[in-house]
Amino acid sequence: MSILIFELRGDMALWRNVYDSMGSYSCLGPAPSNLAGICGAALGFASPRSQAAGKPDEKSLKLLDKNGVPWPVSPDLLAWEETNDFHVACRWIGKFPVRAPWNVNGCKEIGKGENLRIQQQVILAPAYEVAVRLPDAETERLAAALRQPAFPLSLGASFCRAVVRRIRLVEALPESADWAFRFDGVPLGEAVPFSRHIVNPEDCFERIESDGYWLYPTAENPGVKQNDPFVRGWIRKPEALG
Repeated sequence: MSILIFELRGDMALWRNVYDSMGSYSCLGPAPSNLAGICGAALGFASPRSQAAGKPDEKSLKLLDKNGVPWPVSPDLLAWEETNDFHVACRWIGKFPVRAPWNVNGCKEIGKGENLRIQQQVILAPAYEVAVRLPDAETERLAAALRQPAFPLSLGASFCRAVVRRIRLVEALPESADWAFRFDGVPLGEAVPFSRHIVNPEDCFERIESDGYWLYPTAENPGVKQNDPFVRGWIRKPEALG
């Protein structure tokens, strides 16, 4: 296995909280599922319902839609995550975190000409160091894709464009107490729901598993040095009963 490290930056970021129905207040950083999505976009894995998709299996899409998964994750991305045992680590390397309003008009109800003002809080000047652990050949492939992404890369929302810098292979992670760490219970500080892609949605009819939190250390809430900051970025769930 090899380790690929790169910096992820931009003008703003909006990492939606899956526990917030409006998704208006950005988490400080991405969850493992967000980072998997960025890798998938670079590699060219399109969601079956996106404009970039080829000819998806309509029968499978109808079954997923019927069971509550209207916008499935790319099957190619899910297979890539599981086959290569995708592991990821991330830390905030920006300045003091600052949030600012970024409000937009949204649709209040389909079929009616009423707008709903959506109150959003984005992260300004976000900067992260991301580490991905994969088999040797895949780190080279991902590094090349990040240099020339197949699709535009975003920091959570499509209007938050991402810039990737300093892509490199390393033998070990830089020793630091700043890497995000997994946490159960009531979190303090910059907590991100620990969300991962479910690689077998056709069995359980779920797209994302959120279990606990991923905490980003900051100056106000420092972290601790971990022996291994990597977390598995995917999960396989038991088949749904009935």
